[in-house]
Amino acid sequence: YKLTPWCRPFFQDSWNVFDLVVIMASLLAFAFQDLPGFSLLRLIRVFRVLRVFRRLQSLRRIINALSASVMPMMNAFAVLFLVTAIYAILGVSLYREQAPVHFGSFSSAMFTMFQVCTGDGWANNV
Repeated sequence: YKLTPWCRPFFQDSWNVFDLVVIMASLLAFAFQDLPGFSLLRLIRVFRVLRVFRRLQSLRRIINALSASVMPMMNAFAVLFLVTAIYAILGVSLYREQAPVHFGSFSSAMFTMFQVCTGDGWANNV
């Protein structure tokens, strides 16, 4: 019981508990190398980088800006998907017989439209 007052501040800090869990998982993964699931526990050490975000204000600002831009980017991709789907439907209805490889079905037309949008060698095939 004499160690309890000394350990209490250590366990009250969540980053210390997180480090303890990461180290314990690494030791378990090292001890049980033959078992198939335990080697993945070493990947938990990657999450220690999260601790840097707490210390660096500028890095935290960048992460906040990136996380705030996720929803507007998803909205832009949804609009792009809808426009591409409309043109794919038009391509299927107009060019199904002339180019069945590229516009024979909706999925192949969407892939063709994706190639056209990204410029992924579509000039050679279409």
